[in-house]
Amino acid sequence: MKIFDRLRPAVINGLRELQANKVRSLLSMSGIILGVASLVAMVTVVQGMVGNFRQFVDAMGGIEKIAVDRQTLPKEQEHLAELSEGITLRDVDQIRATIPLIRNISPEVRVGWEKVVYEGREAITLILGCTPDYLPVAKRWIDPGQGRFISDLDILHRTDVVILGSSIAADLFPPNVDPLGKVIRVKGKRFTVVGLLNNIEGAGMQIRSGNSKGGGGMWRWRNSGVFIPVTTATSKFTGNDHLTGLGLRIADANDLQHTVDQVERSLLQMHHGLKDFNISTNEETLESFKKTESAFKLSLGGVAAISLFIGGIGIMNVMLASINERIREIGVRKAVGARGSDLFLQFLAEAAVISVMGGVIGLSVSMGIVWLMNYILTQAIPTQAVATLDWKIMAQGLGFSVIVGLVAGVYPALRAAKLDPIEALRHE
Repeated sequence: MKIFDRLRPAVINGLRELQANKVRSLLSMSGIILGVASLVAMVTVVQGMVGNFRQFVDAMGGIEKIAVDRQTLPKEQEHLAELSEGITLRDVDQIRATIPLIRNISPEVRVGWEKVVYEGREAITLILGCTPDYLPVAKRWIDPGQGRFISDLDILHRTDVVILGSSIAADLFPPNVDPLGKVIRVKGKRFTVVGLLNNIEGAGMQIRSGNSKGGGGMWRWRNSGVFIPVTTATSKFTGNDHLTGLGLRIADANDLQHTVDQVERSLLQMHHGLKDFNISTNEETLESFKKTESAFKLSLGGVAAISLFIGGIGIMNVMLASINERIREIGVRKAVGARGSDLFLQFLAEAAVISVMGGVIGLSVSMGIVWLMNYILTQAIPTQAVATLDWKIMAQGLGFSVIVGLVAGVYPALRAAKLDPIEALRHE
């Protein structure tokens, strides 16, 4: 309890010193204010970026997804280009039969960006031929909001059915019209609407009805698209069984690399050794971003550390100046019985008060910076706020400011504690 009894008047003296020298105290706080504000704001923004990117990776199918796309032959195989067929439906059968680690396999044929028309209303979107496995591979573990998705019978009989994304349905049909059963034209051919996909919501994923130019955010593509059976796409649009790519989903992310190796061996066997395909995973994208994230944190943390270091120097200079101005006061206090530890505690408490006040002001400034950045981003990109203040980060920022203040105040406090009272009383 004695330490608290001695600390209370020391803190009160520190507050009085702040009030007596407002401008000087504010200048000494400036480094702490900038350091805390930059530290909290930068870490918050980086975390917002990381959260959005992880959500983007999840929207791309998560780390359990493997994508196989056609690519040109490497230079050493260019002379065999005529033998390259690319990815075909035969590859699907081979992978399904030989690789049990794969839970779902989704062959895809991108017909292209085409005009979709219903009674004078039109929209331009991606026409995609796919199978029932498209939903789980794309990580859309939901049934269509209305109607159904593509079935195995549609694949077998090459039916002229179509499933619409929620934003395309809003573009093509008035609010009072039920799209199910209606006939639309896809690239000039008639297709019957049998299903509507649910709207996927998330950060920036909400859509608004009306013209396709009117909002929807950076994630609107997940709610757009026109889906037809893959066999219908190959028979009516491409004229062959060549695929744009394959989407594969495994049951366990721990088997990812092993599965990739098996897929590569299987395709090389089917393609007679020709490397006319590329295998990619979202894990590679995520690892690449983690490196960028680490670089951001190091660079931004360095900027904040420099600001806090400058703030500590500012506090030390102000405390030394304060001691020089109060040498006679220190001498009088020692002459009437004050111990060196009392003076050390007093000046250390003054440094702590300056750092705490600077930290609190810095937190307020960081809140303003984050709000301003979110406002600018939401105006530039129709998405929700990308950064949310975390009280843990704010507490850490305040803690760093207090530590810097205490460290910066140790030397001035020791100097005050070691002053000779006789020399101090003689000081003019």
